[in-house]
Amino acid sequence: MKRFIFDRSYFLLTVIFVVATGLIFFLMGLTYKHLEKLSETSQKFTHAFEVSLKLESLYSGMVEIDLQRRNYIWFKDEHTKKILEQNISQTKSLTKELQILLKNNPRQLENVDLLQNMVGYMHKIIYDTFKDNFNSSDPYEMKIYFVKGKNVMDSIHDKIDEMQEIESQILEERKNDYLFSQKSTPFYLYIISISSLGLLGFAFYKINSDVKNQKKVNRDLQLALDSSKLAEQVGGYGIWILNFATKEYTFSDNEYRILGYEPQSFKASYETFVEHIHPEDLDEVNRKSKLMIEGGITDPFRYRVIRKDGTLRHFQAIGRTVIDKNGEKIMLGITTDVTHEIENQLKLEGINWMLTERNKNLSISNETFTEAEKIGLFGTWQWFIGDNHYNFSENLLQLYGFSPEENVDNLEPIFALTHPEDLKLIDRKKEKLNNHSPWSPFTYRIFRKNDGSVRYLSVTSKLINDDPNIGTYFLVIVRDVTQEEKDQRIVEEQNRILQANNQELQAFNYVASHDLQEPLRKIETFISRLYEKDLEKLSDSGKQYVERIQFSAGRMRKLINDLLQFSRTTRAEQTFEISNLNDLMKETLEELHHPILEKNANIEIEKLPTLNVVPFQIQQLFTNLIGNSLKYSKPDIAPEISVKVETVNGALEPKIPSQDKKNYVKIIFKDNGIGFEQQYAEKIFTLFNRLHGKMEFEGTGIGLAICKKIVENHLGYIFAEGIPNEGSTFTIYLPEKIA
Repeated sequence: MKRFIFDRSYFLLTVIFVVATGLIFFLMGLTYKHLEKLSETSQKFTHAFEVSLKLESLYSGMVEIDLQRRNYIWFKDEHTKKILEQNISQTKSLTKELQILLKNNPRQLENVDLLQNMVGYMHKIIYDTFKDNFNSSDPYEMKIYFVKGKNVMDSIHDKIDEMQEIESQILEERKNDYLFSQKSTPFYLYIISISSLGLLGFAFYKINSDVKNQKKVNRDLQLALDSSKLAEQVGGYGIWILNFATKEYTFSDNEYRILGYEPQSFKASYETFVEHIHPEDLDEVNRKSKLMIEGGITDPFRYRVIRKDGTLRHFQAIGRTVIDKNGEKIMLGITTDVTHEIENQLKLEGINWMLTERNKNLSISNETFTEAEKIGLFGTWQWFIGDNHYNFSENLLQLYGFSPEENVDNLEPIFALTHPEDLKLIDRKKEKLNNHSPWSPFTYRIFRKNDGSVRYLSVTSKLINDDPNIGTYFLVIVRDVTQEEKDQRIVEEQNRILQANNQELQAFNYVASHDLQEPLRKIETFISRLYEKDLEKLSDSGKQYVERIQFSAGRMRKLINDLLQFSRTTRAEQTFEISNLNDLMKETLEELHHPILEKNANIEIEKLPTLNVVPFQIQQLFTNLIGNSLKYSKPDIAPEISVKVETVNGALEPKIPSQDKKNYVKIIFKDNGIGFEQQYAEKIFTLFNRLHGKMEFEGTGIGLAICKKIVENHLGYIFAEGIPNEGSTFTIYLPEKIA
């Protein structure tokens, strides 16, 4: 039974660390508390100064008002009147700001209310001055107007002084608290910090002393062990030991590794080892092993083994009987992996054949690369810096228009073909090349030598210095991108045309929102006046014409508004925000509150998720779909509308393209309305398309087109299903994540 040993050093260190940690946490809490108090006191200082400043500004404003009032009495100047009105507005704002600042001080808030009444009374005196027609030539009347309000100004002055005195007292109290906190905090921090540092210093000394002693012992032991293990791994051998007394085997870590196992992954035994020996060599190994154990020594012998991963290896074994330091007889054996030695012998026999095949493969690779350059419209050149030698590929020279007979051995003939507008760019590249600096990718133009045509060339480079046989060299790849540049010009021209079209659309929006609505408002105004004043003077047919004009004008206004709404949904600059769709649905139901009550509709909505969307567009989507169900409900039957939601994988939804594997939020709007024929499922999303007459159901045929555009703006899908006289179902797929 092991005897418990009390480790005094460990116990002492544990106590020190616990105490030091407690002190540090206490120090952190105390520091936070004092810093919080200092911050609170500082905020109170700022608040008191701000109140004082507002009071002084208010009094200055009232003095200015009184002074300007006297000027107005003397001169009745309209400019002075405007200044008075501005000052009155400013003093009203100041009293409101004081109410906000002093809302937590009941006493001061009561004073502010009194002060506001006084200021209001003074304002009334000013407005009375504007209304009264006094005689400036009558000294007595002028005196009355001059002294009018003096008592109010005196009261305002006294009240402001009283409030300033209260703030001064508060400020003094806060100042004392601040000074105490300021003086006490460093003292507490210093005492606790010194105590913690002292304890930690003593603990460090003890730990350092113990660690040094232990390190010395461990270093000597580890050095011997590491040397043995390293020798095994470097030499590719493993050691095994057989204890004759116990009949037990011991394998070193590398003995397991050469068999393909992790160290000590199975119990060491002769039986487990011979399981890996090749069946053809098993009898010979058993015979040699028996001779080695009985005779105490044997000559090295070789055999084949099959490792854990199924690979075949060649091993060599040797063993000898020895007596260990405890006086026990053991057999020490060494197993060496000699696979590489045998393989090298086999490789030497076939080296000539391999060299022949390699040359053949290199020739094929060169031909393949040459054809690849032609197909890919690129070429390469290398500058071997050590001997200042250039190597140009055949297709590179063809890109520049050189004939096969021309001898090009430097860059000057190539750079001479550069377009004049790109010469400065090439000069900079030459300078970097002279400094052995790789080029960043660039594109420049040349006049091809054979036909003088302008070609665009894309250039990339790399400085390579990882081949000791070749040395450092500069590799450059040149590709003809003329067609890509032409395509880019076409894209830029199409973008310019698209931008012009967008500007025309913006102009249309302006016309729709301003120029079209202005005459429409006049038509509605004149029709309204005619309807109110002269309707009875018209004949029955005239009354019908007026009603039709009024109805048509209303439809025109709704059409313009719907067009503007559709235009807004097509703009790409809308801002996406993380939004709770339940909040947007709630706003939709509030917007449709009256139609819902009017039709006694029952709407059931499952809990919606939070997504990255354009909020007002999604709300418009909900409003249009639920409004659509209310509009096309059956007569005399209360609408039943349900909104269900689930998360789905796009790849598993038959309506979504199979290559789309994103996750979607699937929202289903279902109603019991009049429905529609399924053949019109796509048509109803077309702009201005209506399945019913305008006299049967009001609308412009834009609502569902807006819905589709909103869903597309969110990279989603929308589908419609309908059954006549049974109802409609609209299914929406919105991506869970929009990059």
